[in-house]
Amino acid sequence: MSGNVIEARAVSKKFGRFEAIEDLNLSVPEGAVFALIGANGTGKSTTIRMLMNILRPDRGEITVSGTASHQLAPADFQRIGYVSESQKLPDGLTLQQYFGYLRRLYPAWDRALEKQLADQFELPSSRRIKHLSHGMRMKALLVGALAFRPKLLVLDEPLSGLDTMVRDEVVNGLLQQAADTTILISSHELAEIESFTTHVAFLQGGRVLLQEAIESLQSRFREVSVTLSAVKQLPDPLPPDWLKPELSGHRLRFVTSNYQGDADLVPGLTRHFGAVQVASEPMPLRAIASALMQHRKRVRETRA
Repeated sequence: MSGNVIEARAVSKKFGRFEAIEDLNLSVPEGAVFALIGANGTGKSTTIRMLMNILRPDRGEITVSGTASHQLAPADFQRIGYVSESQKLPDGLTLQQYFGYLRRLYPAWDRALEKQLADQFELPSSRRIKHLSHGMRMKALLVGALAFRPKLLVLDEPLSGLDTMVRDEVVNGLLQQAADTTILISSHELAEIESFTTHVAFLQGGRVLLQEAIESLQSRFREVSVTLSAVKQLPDPLPPDWLKPELSGHRLRFVTSNYQGDADLVPGLTRHFGAVQVASEPMPLRAIASALMQHRKRVRETRA
C-alpha cells in the first residue's frame, strides 16, 4: 500500500445521461479524519457508494485498503464500518435484539464497548427501532459501526437532520472511540466537522476542486481588506490567487488562496494599488468552501 487507505483514480459515474461523478481522484491517508464536503447533490453519496461497492463506477479504479473496491469480500467488511443517513434498520427489532444480531456478524465485536457507547448515547435498549427518533437511529447506527473496532469508518452525512445537542453527542462519541481508525466523512455541515478533520476534499458538480490537509488549507487562505489611497480599478487579468474580488471606492476586498504572511502581501498591494491599510483574516472552512465554489462557477460561466 502507498500509505493511503482509499485511492480513487479517474473515476466516473453516469445515471442515464447525467454524469454524477466525472474524472474523480481521491486519496485518503491512513489515520486521517478525511472530510468529503460539498452542497447536496454534488456527488458525495455516489462517491461513497462506489467506494463501498454499492455502486460500480463506469470508468476508473478504486482501492480500499489495497483491494479493488469491486473485489471487497465479507472478510474485508469485518474491518470497515459504514453509516449512511439513508441506511435502513430492522424496525421490528428492539435495540437489544439489533445489537445481538450484529454480534454474530462480527467476530471482533466488543460487548463492553457496545455497552459503553449505548450508555453514553442514552439508548433505550428495550425500545423498538421504529419508535426511535432520527437522532437515536443515527446513534444506534454509530454504535453498530464502532463496536467491532473497524480500521476504516465511512460516514455518509451522519449529522444531517440532527439538532445541535445530538450532533455534539455523535461527534464526541465518534472522536472518543475512533482514535486508531481512519475516518471518511461526507457532510455539508461544515461548522460541525471543521474542529476534528485532518484533511478535506471539496466536491462540486461531480468533480474534486481540491484536496488538502486542513492545516495547510487554512494557512494559505485569507480574507483581505484593503483601504486605498485613491479610487482604482481591478487589475486585468486578476492575480491567479485572488478569489471573490470586490472593489468599491477606496475599499478593495478579496480572498487570497496563496497567503504567505503580511510581509509578503502588503508591499505588492502598496506598490500597485496605493494601499494605506491592509488587514488579513483567517477563514472558517465554510467561507473557504464558498469562495472556492463561487470562483469555480464564475470560471465556468466565463468559458461558456
